[in-house]
This record gives sequence, structure tokens and C-alpha cells, in this order.
Amino acid sequence: MKSLLNYILLLILLKTLLMRKVLSLIFAASILFSCDDGEIIVTDFNFENPQLQRCGDDEAHVLFKINNTGVNEAIAFRFNYNTPETGFFATEEEEIIIPINETNQLIYRVFDGEVSNSYFCNEIPPVSPRVTEEYRSTTGGEVVITSTLTTATDHDGDGVLSADEGMNQERDTDNDGIPDYLDIDDDGDNILTRVEIKVEAENSANGYPDSDGDNTPDYLDADDDNDGVPTRNEDWDGNLNPEDNRNDDGLPHYLNPEITDSFEVTGSRENAISRSFRYLVTARNLTLVNQGGDGEQIRLQDYELGFLNSPSQSVIIDPSGGDEDEENEEETGGN
Repeated sequence: MKSLLNYILLLILLKTLLMRKVLSLIFAASILFSCDDGEIIVTDFNFENPQLQRCGDDEAHVLFKINNTGVNEAIAFRFNYNTPETGFFATEEEEIIIPINETNQLIYRVFDGEVSNSYFCNEIPPVSPRVTEEYRSTTGGEVVITSTLTTATDHDGDGVLSADEGMNQERDTDNDGIPDYLDIDDDGDNILTRVEIKVEAENSANGYPDSDGDNTPDYLDADDDNDGVPTRNEDWDGNLNPEDNRNDDGLPHYLNPEITDSFEVTGSRENAISRSFRYLVTARNLTLVNQGGDGEQIRLQDYELGFLNSPSQSVIIDPSGGDEDEENEEETGGN
């Protein structure tokens, strides 16, 4: 009798354990499927071209890129930001942080046909192609625009690398208040550095022409022919460009030691350099929600949307160290 009772108790125990295991599996499965709300974690899209395009004005901007290979898709960032100049998000190397909210939005769309580059530039989007899927950012997260100079290795564009012009030491050969790496005329003789490094000369110093053989390259030599007359004072017509004055053989007077006529010249050429920036656009901690109502989400933790180049712009560097932006010279792409 006792053995039968023990057998019954054992069966009850095994049944209890089995039920607990089944209930545990059911509970785990319920948690798994209850968490499946269609959420998608995405850190990248299929856009092969990293270059962004831009529409807008000095306040309302749209940065976008389009992919018409395979899937017709586009991603766009609409935001408000007052730019210092047309097409410039910054005029110095810095980071601009734009919070995501109801005004500043990131939008991802899939279309049923090819998308034109003017799609986001119209106030009213065209009827065709039709949007088949759309995800919009929710409030929260940010987009960071990081600006860097495209001429960072040769800031003044004179053909001599900024590092070779003593950028770290703020070298200023002619003591005019403008460091050599920002000075289009390093020695202050009114002959541009980019011209003096291309002069034909028998001698050279540090790999650059040295017309008088004094071991100082012409672009750093205030008296290029060593005739005792500063190059800037060998300006016969007073137009702040001694290179114009030549003999019958085409040799400039400032390189001819036999000509020692001297003229008092006090003016200097305007120090205008060309400057452009590259803007890297990165989305951080963004959530995009499917507008179709199914609750699907795309999360962007640290996603590089791409880059944009600003127009090339003429900037005047004055001796006080300040600068003044002038009109755009040319487009360098991106707009």
C-alpha cells in the first residue's frame, strides 16, 4: 500500500514539473511575440553615393540623396538654420548641432518609380513617382554638421603647402600681420607667391626658384635679383605688379640686376584667398516611424548621411587677422 502511494506521489510530482516547464515555455513565447512590434534596427541604407544635394535658401534647407538603382528611394533632412552666407552652414571649422523636432525632420521614402533630383526642390511634391513607403523622424536625437576646410593643406592656394609655410609657428616673413600660410604674397614684394614659385631660374633653394642664388627662394626674397633695390620698388608703372615691367627680351626688371631704377611704392595687393568647406552630415540617436500605421521603426544610432561641398568663396584676409567674405567665385559641387 505504501509503495502504491509513493508511486502515485511520484506521478503527481512529475506531472507538476512537466506543467511548470510547459507554462514556462508558453510564458517565454508570449514575451517574445509581445515584444515583436515590427521594430527594425537599421544603421545603414543602400545609398552608394555619399554626396548630398541641397535645396533651399539662407534659412530653410533640404539636404537629400536619391538612389534609383534597384530600389527607388530617397532620404532627406529638412531643417531651419540661419546660414552666414548663401550655401554656407559655417565659415569656420566647427560642429553645428541641430535638434530633431517637428520642424527639423529626417524623412526616408520608397517610390514606385525613378526619382528626379528636383523632387525635394519643389514646394509641392510631384504626383509621380508615388510614395509607397515613408518613415519620418520622431522628436529626439540630433543631426550634426561638421565643417572642414577643403583647402586645409594649402590655405591660401598659392602652391606652397601650409605646413611648409610655417603654419604651426604662425611664420610671417614680410611682417605684414598675415601669416605666410594665409598670405598670397609671402615676402610682400607685390609678386604673388604662386607666380614666384614658377619663375625660371638657374638656382633653387628648398626646391623653389632662387634667381639671385642667395639661398633664399624668390617667394621669400624681398630683393629677387640682389641689386640693392627691393622688388616692390622696381614697379615702373605703379600698378602694384613689378612683373609687368620687362626689357625687350622679356626679362622682368625686378630680375635684372643691371636695372636699378627705384620707385617709392607704399601700397600692397589685396590679400584675397579662395575658401570652401566640406560639411559632413551625421544623424545620431534618431528614430523613424513608418507612416503607414503598422508601427515599424528604423533607428539610426550614428549614421553618416553624406557630405556637401560649399561654393568656393573669395575671402579677404586683412593684416589685423580678420577676414571678410566676398561674393562666390565658383561652384565646387554639392548645391
